[in-house]
Amino acid sequence: MNLMIVEDELRLLNNLARNIPWEEHGIEVVATAGNGMDALMLFDQMKPNIVLLDIHMPDLDGLSVAKRIAQTDPLVKIIVLSGHDDFKYAQIAIELNVMKYLLKPSGNTEVLHAVLEARESIRSDLEAKYNQELMQRKWAEHLPRLQDIFYQSWIEGKYAEWEIDQRSRELGITLPANALWAVTVVDPDPLTNQEGRFSAEDMMLVKISLLGIAKEFLDKVPCFISTNHSGSSVLVFYDSTRNGGSGNDFMAEVHLHTTRLLSVLKEYLKVTASAGIGRACDQSSTVCDSYREACQALEERVVHGHDIVVPYRDKRESRSVVAADVQREKVLAHALETGQREKAIAMIDEWVHVYVDQALTSDEVHQNILHLSSLFVRVIQLKGWSLKEIVGSHITYFYNLRALTTKDQTLQWLYEVIDRFCLYVNDSKHNSRHELIRQMIELVDSSINEDIGLHEVAGKLYINASYLSRLFKQQMGQSFTSYIVERKMKLAMQWLTEGMKVSETAELLGYRDFSYFTKVFRKTWGVTPADVKNKKE
Repeated sequence: MNLMIVEDELRLLNNLARNIPWEEHGIEVVATAGNGMDALMLFDQMKPNIVLLDIHMPDLDGLSVAKRIAQTDPLVKIIVLSGHDDFKYAQIAIELNVMKYLLKPSGNTEVLHAVLEARESIRSDLEAKYNQELMQRKWAEHLPRLQDIFYQSWIEGKYAEWEIDQRSRELGITLPANALWAVTVVDPDPLTNQEGRFSAEDMMLVKISLLGIAKEFLDKVPCFISTNHSGSSVLVFYDSTRNGGSGNDFMAEVHLHTTRLLSVLKEYLKVTASAGIGRACDQSSTVCDSYREACQALEERVVHGHDIVVPYRDKRESRSVVAADVQREKVLAHALETGQREKAIAMIDEWVHVYVDQALTSDEVHQNILHLSSLFVRVIQLKGWSLKEIVGSHITYFYNLRALTTKDQTLQWLYEVIDRFCLYVNDSKHNSRHELIRQMIELVDSSINEDIGLHEVAGKLYINASYLSRLFKQQMGQSFTSYIVERKMKLAMQWLTEGMKVSETAELLGYRDFSYFTKVFRKTWGVTPADVKNKKE
C-alpha cells in the first residue's frame, strides 16, 4: 500500500517518513511534500492510496488539498494532522470523508495505527467493489440466457400477466404497453441434398445460423427474437404505435418481414426455410396463443411444400382421410414380402398421389403416412422379422411421424424404407439359396457310395426338384448331375493315385457296373482306371 506524507514542518516530516517502520507493515512512502501545491502535483504523479496531511500549510491549506484529492479519487483514504482542535475544522474534514483527524502532537504509534486502519479500510472497499463488479459481470454474462428462458416461458404461456411485466423488467426487457402482438416461427427445411452445402447432420448449425441472421436482419424491426426448445427461431413482432392503422396492416408487415428473412437465409446459407405465422393479439399474456397457432401453421408445410410462409387458418372440418384401399395394400405388401423394389416404389407413388397430394391439412397427411407405416410394421410382424434390423436408423420416424415436416422429406423416407426392406428380403433370399446349395452338396458327399440323383436330394430336402435344378445351375454354373459325376471322378482319381484297387474304388463310388465306371472315368480323364493304377505301381 502506498503512502504520501504532506507536512510543512521539515523536522516533523522527516520523523514521520523515517522513524516509523512502514516497510515492516507493508507500507511504502512514495512521496513527501512540504506544501499544498507540491502535494497535488505529487499526488497526480505517484497515485498514493493513503495521504497523511497537515492542515496548516503555505500556498494551499490541507483541507483544500483534501477536497481536491477526494474529487480526483474517492477511494483514497485521507488522514489529517492538525495542531488545532477547533470543531469547524473537524466538521469540514468529516464532510470531505477524511478517515481520521489526529491532533498534534500525535505519537508515531498513533499515526501508524491510523495508517494501518486506513489500509484495512481500503482493502475492504476494494473487496466490496470487486465482488460487486464480479456479480455485475456474471449477471451480464448470464443475462442473454436468462432472457432466452424468459422468452421461451412467455411464449409457452407459463406466466400470468403480472409475472410477464415483473420478470421482463428484472431482465432489462422493455415490453411495450397497449401493443399488437404476432408470433412467427421459422425453421429450416429438412436437409436432404447430400451434395449441398450442408448435410442432415448440420441441422443444428443451420438453426443457429438462422437465429443469427434473423437478429441481424431484423435489428431495426420492433420484435423480440429467441428460440424454442427444438431450436426453431421465434420472432415476436409488436406494434406499439398503431397510428390509426388496422391489425391487417400490422399482419401484412409481419408477413413481409418474414418472407424477406427467408429470402436472405436462402441467399446466404443456400438452404430453404419455412415459417408459420400466428394471429394478432392485443395482450402480452395471449402471445402464447399466437405462438401455438404459428407452430400449427408451420406444420402445414407438409401439405403445401417447403420454402413458404404459412399464416394460421382455422382448422377445416375433418374428413374421412385415412386410406382404405385394400387392393393397393395387398399389392404393396406382396411387393415388400418378395423384395420387388420397383413395384413397391410404384405403389408408394400411387398412394401418395391419391391420398397425400389431395390432403388439405397436415393431420390428413400424417394419418395417411401412419396408415402406410402400420402396413410396413404388419408385414414385418407377419414374417417374424425385426423392424429395427430392417429399417435401421429410419425407425426414428416410425415413433414420431410428425418429425417428417415436408412432402419431399416424407417421400424420401418412404423410398428409403422400401430400399431397406427390399435389400433385406433379397439378401435373405440369397442366403437361403446358399444354404440349400450347401445342403445339396453335403447330401452328395454323405451319399457318394450310392447312385444318388436330383429327385432323391429334392425328396430329402422337401423342395421341388425343378426349382432345385434351376437354383443349382444358377449358383454353381453346372447341372446337378454333372456336379455329381465330376465329384465322383475327382475322388476316383484321388483314391486310385493313393493305391486303392479299381474294383474297390468303383464300389465305394456307387458304381455297380464296372464297365460303366471305366467308361465314365475314361471320358473324364482321357485314361482308364487301370492305366492310372498301373502307372502308380
